[in-house]
Amino acid sequence: MAAMSRATRRIVVAHLTEHGMNPADIAAELGVSPDTVRRDLRDGTPSAPAPVPEPAASVAAGLLLPDGVQLRQDLNVLTAAFRAQPEDAARFAIHQAAQGVREHWQARSAERARKAAS
Repeated sequence: MAAMSRATRRIVVAHLTEHGMNPADIAAELGVSPDTVRRDLRDGTPSAPAPVPEPAASVAAGLLLPDGVQLRQDLNVLTAAFRAQPEDAARFAIHQAAQGVREHWQARSAERARKAAS
């Protein structure tokens, strides 16, 4: 997994813990030590960011998103829910979406391999 900011990692650790993953599995998934995961759990999710003035066109370094009401509302929901900076909330959402696609591709690939072997 690509390196992520500490704030992003703390969000991801909190999310995975809420979904029943244990610290050792989270550490393996994120490529960090179990002590790092325990420290992130102890420290909790990052504090709520200051309100972002509208429009916030640049969401992450090198990534520009079109300014739209729905996108801004969705980003505000993520930012408030995870008490994170908009950049970290966007990274987390992108990671989650990409992970779902990866899992789908892997399942499809495994099914094709199983069919080819039979």
